[in-house]
Amino acid sequence: MMNFCRSVFFVLLLLMAYSCKKPDKPAPYKPRFVVEGWIEKDDYPYVIVTHNLPFFTAIDSAQLAEVVIRYAKVTVSDGTETEVLTGMTDKRYFPYFLYRGTSLKGVTGGNYKLTVTYAGNTLEAETSIPKVTPLDSIWFVPRPKNNVQLNVRFKDAAADKNYYRMYTKLEKAKVFTPTLLSNQNDQYFNGQELQLQVNRGQDNNLTSKHDPYFMKGDTVMVKFSGIPQSGFEFWSSLQDEVLNGSNPLVGSTKALKTNIKGPGVGIWCGYASTIYRVIAQ
Repeated sequence: MMNFCRSVFFVLLLLMAYSCKKPDKPAPYKPRFVVEGWIEKDDYPYVIVTHNLPFFTAIDSAQLAEVVIRYAKVTVSDGTETEVLTGMTDKRYFPYFLYRGTSLKGVTGGNYKLTVTYAGNTLEAETSIPKVTPLDSIWFVPRPKNNVQLNVRFKDAAADKNYYRMYTKLEKAKVFTPTLLSNQNDQYFNGQELQLQVNRGQDNNLTSKHDPYFMKGDTVMVKFSGIPQSGFEFWSSLQDEVLNGSNPLVGSTKALKTNIKGPGVGIWCGYASTIYRVIAQ
């Protein structure tokens, strides 16, 4: 679901390291777990478990390797079946170690409970997979220098409160990246048709160089996901933290709206996703 520089842990690490408001005397270090878990329709659950770092910790590859929790017991239950996830290395994600299911898959309307136990600590979270909302149209608008901008259109279902998240990637890329301002809620367009001009997300948070467009001829994969309210609130609050943390005029004041219960932060989220393959032209 996430790429190297879009993982929850990495974004939180950047906020910690580069925040414009660094306290002269930070609060005493309090160990906390960072959880990023997801279950998509027709796919297995994935969970990444790490722990935070003291504020002024020197960050290097060895230190990053130490934050990964490799021996937790991670279970997911749909109320009928309970599966203990298997720890494995997966170079598509960061950190590279995660827990993955092999039997239980997400279904539309399903409810899923996550439990993580480690060193006497227990973390729990619940999520659901909402109904699928399809994209009705996908097209590109010409931009300078052989670039094109992605546009989409869809019809929101009036009977439900809906939340959406959008991702893109080139076909050859391993994982999807959230689009810029990728979170939508139907507060202002309930039951209406919505047309969005989509800016491509930034692949790397460590550089200021970013092109929001695709090039003509690119094979583009678009993922459009329905998410529950808890997922929307978390991703929106994390988005605010990133934007505020990079702005010297705005202090980062909002707490992340995590749905993780216990000594941790992060998100356990269900996704009703549909993937589209289009040629940029």
